[in-house]
Amino acid sequence: MKYAAVIAAAGLSAESHGLKPMMCLDEEPIISKIIRGFQEVGADEIVVVTGYKSKILGNYLLSSNIHVVENTRYAETKMFDSLLLGLHALHFGYDYIFLTPTDVPLVQVSTLHAMTQARGGIICPVCKGSPGHPIMIHSSLVPHLERHNGVDGLQGALLDMKIPVTQVLVDDPGILLDVNTPEDFKRLRRTGRENTSDSQLWPDAHICIFKADVVLSPEIAQFLNMIDHTNTIQDACSCMHISYSKGWTLLKRIEKDLGYSLVERSSGGPDGGASRITARGRQLLTAYMTYQKQIRELSVPLFQQLFPPELH
Repeated sequence: MKYAAVIAAAGLSAESHGLKPMMCLDEEPIISKIIRGFQEVGADEIVVVTGYKSKILGNYLLSSNIHVVENTRYAETKMFDSLLLGLHALHFGYDYIFLTPTDVPLVQVSTLHAMTQARGGIICPVCKGSPGHPIMIHSSLVPHLERHNGVDGLQGALLDMKIPVTQVLVDDPGILLDVNTPEDFKRLRRTGRENTSDSQLWPDAHICIFKADVVLSPEIAQFLNMIDHTNTIQDACSCMHISYSKGWTLLKRIEKDLGYSLVERSSGGPDGGASRITARGRQLLTAYMTYQKQIRELSVPLFQQLFPPELH
């Protein structure tokens, strides 16, 4: 079997989200996390449909051998329209095609593997009775999607086909975890895959490093990662949805407190200057991310010791 995937990443992000596909989970942009999952199950072609701040996302994906298509009408169209653009861009010869938005970044690779083992026209993962993303369709159904009038989007198009849906039962809450509110994203950042149940207590180690003031925190590390991914402070600020002046002021304050530069800047070129993390800045960021990860790992057995099941 040959597989392809279409990822709808064109939507206009809410103010507090920034550019969602480029926001980081575990040091990795959401879009990369989703792409990597499809690559691990053998998708031969992956199309990402951009729209909002398409240049930033397109430049990030430029060297990753990913087919990028821009939805220039993203502000007035729906996710279904972006998926259709992605389907039109696919080459022929695939048996099945995954369809997903970037709003659901924590789907486990084991879920994708389970879906590839299933057969049927429409294949959907289900966790604890609730269907989620991604959807996988047989390529023969693409013309039916293209003829749909757009009412109720992808769900409406699939219902109109009136064919059975093959449900794949999985123990993967990630298929249901949407990034729709600022609280959703904060929760995804701190819980990852392991702690997704509201019925359980779970620890959240929020590490801040101080000098004269806070010089490293999850938010500051996110900002530095965005500079690293986009190569410009302006684009990093755009991803974080903060003003350029606020980002610049924050960076200068931290560099002053530390006594050395975190970012080196160059000017010129048709698109303006570029910014890159300095060697010392990268060393600091790596040390912080490693420290934070190890603290969280070390905190788990201590948490389990101090908070037995009867307290949950």
